[in-house]
Amino acid sequence: MAPRVKSSSAAARRAAEVLKRFDVDAPPVALEGICRAEGIAVCARPFDYVAGVFINDDVFPVIVVNSRERRARQRFTIAHELGHYFLGHRRKSFAEPATDSRQERDAQRFAACLLMPAAWVRQYWRAYKANVENRLSILAALFDVSRAALELRVKELALGGRVREKR
Repeated sequence: MAPRVKSSSAAARRAAEVLKRFDVDAPPVALEGICRAEGIAVCARPFDYVAGVFINDDVFPVIVVNSRERRARQRFTIAHELGHYFLGHRRKSFAEPATDSRQERDAQRFAACLLMPAAWVRQYWRAYKANVENRLSILAALFDVSRAALELRVKELALGGRVREKR
């Protein structure tokens, strides 16, 4: 199990370390490969009220995502649950979203930073500046995340300019 990490900025640093460790240098992040390398199984099952769960078992750790969710949402859930793993959270299972606890916020931060590292978002945001009408959709597809997740990340990074495109 990964060592315990204590803060939101540490969650961002840990996500960057994971990307470096697995030689990921461009989007989209191959979450399945990271899970496989760490010995974490991933499967999908229908849930009514939960996006996903991480069962942190030393013998057979598993992430289960809601099969009723879209692929981009499932990817964010997997990244979130990997956050619990790489941040060293000690509970035996994590249902997402559980509460607004610090562990949940840090796992969310980890997921955003893992899937949409600040440097990458800034780079591609600038690269598509001439295509303001479609930039959000293009980048969401490139990063394989939802438009909503990307929009939140763009706002968080204070990239300015027009964020929301016409639908």
